[in-house]
Amino acid sequence: MKIEKLYYFLSVAKHLNFTKAAQECHIAQPAISMQMNSLEEELGFLLFDRKSRKVKLTDAGDVFFQTISQFMKDYESSVDQLRGVQEERTRLVL
Repeated sequence: MKIEKLYYFLSVAKHLNFTKAAQECHIAQPAISMQMNSLEEELGFLLFDRKSRKVKLTDAGDVFFQTISQFMKDYESSVDQLRGVQEERTRLVL
C-alpha cells in the first residue's frame, strides 16, 4: 500500500465528497475513486457507503479514519524529527 492512498482516503473521509477530495489532492476525480476502490479491495472491507450522490463512512471506515489519522500525524512528526536531525548533522559538518 502506498502512503498516497492513505492521504487520498483521509481527504475523501474529511470532505465526504470525491470531487472535493480530488481537487485537494490535485488528481482527477475518477483517479481518486479508483484509488478508494483499490484500497477497499486491498483491505477487504468497504470504507464508504456510496448512496446516490451522498458519501458516508461505514463503521469500518470510521474506525480506519481514526486510526489512519493518528498514524499519519505520527508519520509526519517522525519525518520532521528526522529532518531536524539531518539538518543538525549538516550544520555540524560544515
